[in-house]
Amino acid sequence: MKTPNGYDEIKRMFGNPGLRDGTVNAIWEKEHIKKITPPAGWQLYYQMDDALVKVSGIRMHRFLEGSFQSVLRDVWQHALNEVGRQSNDETVRAWLHERRLDIHGGGYNFRPKRGGVEPSLHSFGIAIDWDPIHNPRKNPLTCTLPQWWFDIWKEHGWHNGRKFHTPDPMHVQFATGV
Repeated sequence: MKTPNGYDEIKRMFGNPGLRDGTVNAIWEKEHIKKITPPAGWQLYYQMDDALVKVSGIRMHRFLEGSFQSVLRDVWQHALNEVGRQSNDETVRAWLHERRLDIHGGGYNFRPKRGGVEPSLHSFGIAIDWDPIHNPRKNPLTCTLPQWWFDIWKEHGWHNGRKFHTPDPMHVQFATGV
């Protein structure tokens, strides 16, 4: 799947999540947003202010299921290579968790872009925030996510927010030009 560039291409590919009055299109949401589970072996956590909650997946656009799972399979393979091929799922999960690569702050969320009126890419279900407490918006110097992580996402058509006008190092999105 080709990564869309700009809102027109995003809407053509993923549909329009909003109604003219600025509210969510409930029919679109029901048809397009689903909880996408990670590949076998993974355990994901949702990051709340003071706790991590085990979750079975991330809500996002259904068209991205294969891409999301491919990214996580490649991340898992990288982790497996790092800990050694003789390791088991538990060892790989521990390695990922120690580096907070299994912690997210959300996918689909119908809302405007921060400080703007256009829809956030989270509104389309095509963006995910990873470990937001340790990778805060506006502070690219605190990014704890490794370069190889971003490289894997990019290989699958996803882009990150580290170079945004207002840096957002936690953010990956399946789009450019917005």
